Amino acid sequence: MEIKTERDLETLVRRYQEPLLRYCTGITGNREDAEDVVQTAFIKAWMKRDSQRKSGSLKSWLFRIAYTTSVDFLRARRRTNELPDSLAEQAAKGRDPGISDEMRAALASLSVLDRAIVEERILMEMSYEEMAEIHHLPAAALRKRYSRARQKLQKLLAKEEHHA
Repeated sequence: MEIKTERDLETLVRRYQEPLLRYCTGITGNREDAEDVVQTAFIKAWMKRDSQRKSGSLKSWLFRIAYTTSVDFLRARRRTNELPDSLAEQAAKGRDPGISDEMRAALASLSVLDRAIVEERILMEMSYEEMAEIHHLPAAALRKRYSRARQKLQKLLAKEEHHA
């Protein structure tokens, strides 16, 4: 699908709004921020629609825009000292009912890139090749990074079980 008209954009929004909201919620830590990020990502997609044809799959291109918009949002918040709560506390406010508090806290301890990779691999069921298109990194590097992030999550969750 190419984005040529506003109707194409509407189709794109209907198809990808929920997956992007879930993805960006995992990265930013809460749904309200993710809604702002996704809206900005769709605006950027519309403005950059000519570059989409050169960059591979539409899905990867759109998730790349959402990822970079999420990172930019988090950097801007950090610069303006708008982070009154920890990321785990923010995540609890915009809760995903399918994720436990322990898992939410463990995910919050990961870097932004590692959280994104976990979201892409587990929730979005993306291949490493799709992830490579999003992050402009080799699939093998992402596979290794995902493995390390998973190990870190397992250790954190095991530690939580011992303390419970």
